[in-house]
Amino acid sequence: MRIRFVLTVLLCLLLTHSGIAQQVDFCGEVVPMERDFVSYRLMDVIKRNLRYQGYLPSLRLKAEQYFPIIEPILQQYNVPLDFKYLPIVESGLSNATSPVGAQGVWQIMPGTAAELGLTVSAGYDERNHLIKATHAACKLIRLLHDQLNSWTLAAAAYNAGSGNISKNIKRQGSSDYYQLLLNNETAQYIYKIIAIKQLFESPELYMPGFGYNVFSKNTSNGSVFATPAPVSKNNDKEFNTIRIAVGKPTPNRPAATVYAARLQNNSSFEDGQLISIQLLDDLQANGVYIRKNSSISGKGWLVSSRIYVDLGFGNTIVLYAADGKKGVPAGLLKTGGAVQLRSAGDNKNVGLVNRSTEHAVALR
Repeated sequence: MRIRFVLTVLLCLLLTHSGIAQQVDFCGEVVPMERDFVSYRLMDVIKRNLRYQGYLPSLRLKAEQYFPIIEPILQQYNVPLDFKYLPIVESGLSNATSPVGAQGVWQIMPGTAAELGLTVSAGYDERNHLIKATHAACKLIRLLHDQLNSWTLAAAAYNAGSGNISKNIKRQGSSDYYQLLLNNETAQYIYKIIAIKQLFESPELYMPGFGYNVFSKNTSNGSVFATPAPVSKNNDKEFNTIRIAVGKPTPNRPAATVYAARLQNNSSFEDGQLISIQLLDDLQANGVYIRKNSSISGKGWLVSSRIYVDLGFGNTIVLYAADGKKGVPAGLLKTGGAVQLRSAGDNKNVGLVNRSTEHAVALR
């Protein structure tokens, strides 16, 4: 028994430092991260090309105000919630005006606005009305998806126009966005959206590579993407926690599994500190088996009053609080308390199987 326990601990340590296969998707469409070109390009965009380089803390706070308004409208039109990240790339969630005349959070052109039923005049411009503009953007996104039969291509077409995307598909004989040769702006557009999504939803996977909390107010005046090292195969170690090797995508993902756990209390916390978690269930996921009552740990990072923990399993095993939200409230560290580990499947909008109670529960 003792030998088995030691082997289990060693296996956990190896997995923590070797990087675990995980899946990145946009609107449920798998991003082919097994292609080195795609993987390195995404990291290059994350480190170099985001327009909001030094403003991730304030941008996240702004998103927390805007998303509760945008998300219900996306759901009303059956548009995937990942499109909430599109206006961050378009405008930084501001009523900006582009050099070509696009306006508002969704950066809608005057002619397109008129076609979508928005009023645009010298004294009144509904492109600057968040709710009306979001309804209009959703109508456009649905139309683009109906034309191109792909959410990824619909997002690309939002940037370049459906005509340009359709012409490139016909000329190049491929409908795979990640293979198409497009103008530089559109070629990076989806990567920028995915980069924001990854940083917002899985910040703990990227902070170790950057060396500090990218959402810390203390670093908001400096750029996380400043003077990055050239992207090359020699940099694999830097990307260990986010290098992804996925197999063939499956149409129906397995339901996620919930494992009960307890947070071991810490009297104080600093970014990068190890957080220990005691398993209350046997954990079995992706070939990993850990007995209950074992402890696992990972570095924690404070983001918007919640602590996100990198357990070394990528997105395959993720720490949630008992309230069903990713990460744990900072105050919970001082007292310890019930937490959850979730594995497999998409951790949003799927059925969850609870190992302790053996019944299905649903995420909000």
